[in-house]
Parts: sequence; C-alpha cells; structure tokens
Amino acid sequence: MSDVPQTQPHPAADLNFASYTGPSLETIKSIVASQFQVKDAFLDPYGIPTILVAAEPTREKFKNIVEQLRPQGLLGAIRATGDTLTIKVFQKPQIRPSRRTINLGLFLATVVTVTVAGYFLWTGALSGSQSLQARYNLIVSPGASPYLEAAAFAVGLLAIIGLHEFGHKAATTYHKLDATFPYFIPGPPPIGTFGALISLKGPPANRDQLFDLGLSGPVVGFAVTMIVGAISMLFGPALTPAKLSQLNSWNATCSAQLGVGTCFSGSGFPDQPLILVLLFNLTGYINPNIIIDQQLFFAAKIGALLTFLNIVPAWQLDGGHISRAVFGPSGHRIATFAGLILLLASGFWAFALLVLVMMAFSRRGFAGVEPLDDVSPVSNSRKILYILGIAMLVLTFANSPL
Repeated sequence: MSDVPQTQPHPAADLNFASYTGPSLETIKSIVASQFQVKDAFLDPYGIPTILVAAEPTREKFKNIVEQLRPQGLLGAIRATGDTLTIKVFQKPQIRPSRRTINLGLFLATVVTVTVAGYFLWTGALSGSQSLQARYNLIVSPGASPYLEAAAFAVGLLAIIGLHEFGHKAATTYHKLDATFPYFIPGPPPIGTFGALISLKGPPANRDQLFDLGLSGPVVGFAVTMIVGAISMLFGPALTPAKLSQLNSWNATCSAQLGVGTCFSGSGFPDQPLILVLLFNLTGYINPNIIIDQQLFFAAKIGALLTFLNIVPAWQLDGGHISRAVFGPSGHRIATFAGLILLLASGFWAFALLVLVMMAFSRRGFAGVEPLDDVSPVSNSRKILYILGIAMLVLTFANSPL
C-alpha cells in the first residue's frame, strides 16, 4: 500500500537546511547507536554527518533520535538503500518568529469581509434582485435585522473555517511540531474569504504525523459543517400554511421576472453536497414545518465545498498529505493526477488550474510533503481511517456552483 524511496536524503534536493555546524560526528554516531546497529559513519561531501545502520523497523527508534536531536537545533532524515538505512543529520534552519499581530489583523479583516458578504447575501444586492429578495425576507422572517443575518452567516462560516485550521493546529501541538497560528484570507462577496491556512516550521517526523496533519483539519471542518447545516434546518422560521401560499406566489413572480423554472435552489444531489441532502432528509422527519435558514445553510454549503476542495488527494492539499502518507511518493503522484481529473470533471477547473500553477512554481513540483522518516509505513489504524477521508470526499462532493 506504500512504497519506500530507495534514495539517500540530500541536503540540496530534499531538505533545505543551513550548513552543518553542530556536534561532532562521534556525538551523532553515539546518539544513533543508542537506537540502531551502526554499520558506518562519515561526513558526506557537504559535511553532513551520515550514519549507515542495519535495516529494521524504524518508526519508534527514529522518533527517539529526533527527540534527542531537537534540543540541539538538529533534524535527522532516514531513507532506505537496499538492506541499509541511511541517516543524515542537518542543522535546523533559523526561522523568523511569526508575528501574531498579522494573524489578528487578517482575522479581523476577514470578519469584516465575510460579514459584508452575508449582508449582500441577505439583501440580494449582488444578484440584482433586491426587491424580490426583500419580499422573500418579509414573508419568511418579517422584522429580521439584515445586520444580525449578516453576522449569523459570518459566525457560521468562520466557525467552519477557523475550527478546520485549529484542527490542524491541534495535530501539530500533539506531535510537538512548530506551526503558525491560522492566517485568514479576506476576499470579496459572495463568500468574503478565500479560507485560511497555517504554516509548518519544520517537516513531520514520519508518515503517521503527515497523515494526522492532513486529516485533522477536514475532520473538524466537516463536523462543524454538519452542525451548522443541521442548525439551519432545525431552527429556521416556522412554515405555516399562509407562508407556504405566499412563497408559492413569490416563486411564480420571481420565476417569471428572471425567466427561470423556479427561484428555489435545487435541494438534491449533485446540486447540493450529499451530506446536506442527507441532513435535510433527516431533519425533515424531526421538524418538518421549518423553512431552512438561508444564511446558515449557505455557510454550511461553503463549508462542505471547502472540505471537498481540501480533501481532494492532490499535491500538498490536505488530501494530498493523506495520500502521500498512505501510498508514498509514486502513489501520491497517481493520486494527484486522479484528484486533478476529479476537479476538472466536477467543474472546479479554476481551482484545478490554481493547483497546477502552484505546482509549477513550487520547488518540488508534483511531490508532496516529505517526512523525515520516509521508511516506516503509515500505521494500520491510519490506513483504516483513510476510508474516512474517502467518505468525506464523497459526502461533500457537489457540482461546481460556477
């Protein structure tokens, strides 16, 4: 299910670290010898301590070495070469501390842009049909404040995006990896944001850590998306016979003015993500006489869309991290091609093009994130959890709204 690269770690190609000025070769050798049977030790042409050890299970032993090297500002990498394992020790690069004020400033800016997007969504200002939207709002929620509705959209969407990123942050904390706080990215309506990201300050120790980093964010974001979606369907305005009659009349007027079959958006798959369709059917049994809260439902739909785009098994997306951990480098390349084809086939060609452009400008091209220990396979429990990633991919899929 995975492949092991039969290469030695190379400072210029694999790990962009500073020149080595750390402890002596003998000191490094003794650290490695505490975990492995050492065959040879030398400095490579770049002056990097290189230790050859006998092939054996590496995950826990190499993690112990990484823990011993970390306080000295060092990182190790292990690769397989036939029946021999090669360990190289690198100087950890000096990374400029991140400025929390930037994270806070971007978050506040995104709160503003998402709230503005929610206001435009409620008033119909972007669709050019403000009068129709105003009449719909008067029927469904008479007296509702557009500012509170805008805030509801912002809270729902930012909860999904923010907790997605803090899912990643929790994984980095659990595995003792350095990472920044989330950088939120403000954007224009109708969504108001391009999402958020965190940045790792060092590579994961092994494929298990890489898997956890990839899956943690989408799992949390998916769970919050379901919660926001369920709230939109269970706690929306009550549907009375009078409102139903008014809505049917409104739909007839709206359809005639806009020249469409109906002004009510499709409630089935693939117009809507499958998870929201399933939630709609479930909540319909629990509380059938409810009109969906459009603000929160749209936030949940965007959350499902972002989860889908993140979990696609391509390049260095979250799904790409997962596939790189499970299948190794060659399987990851195949998964990336499959992911790009999926994006194109489902209409997300702009996002597929963006991924291709980022790959073209990346120093590593198609390659995913490479763990320090690329010898030990991902654990069996995580191979089973991979099914969860596939399930989320299916449940959040919908045709591109563009």
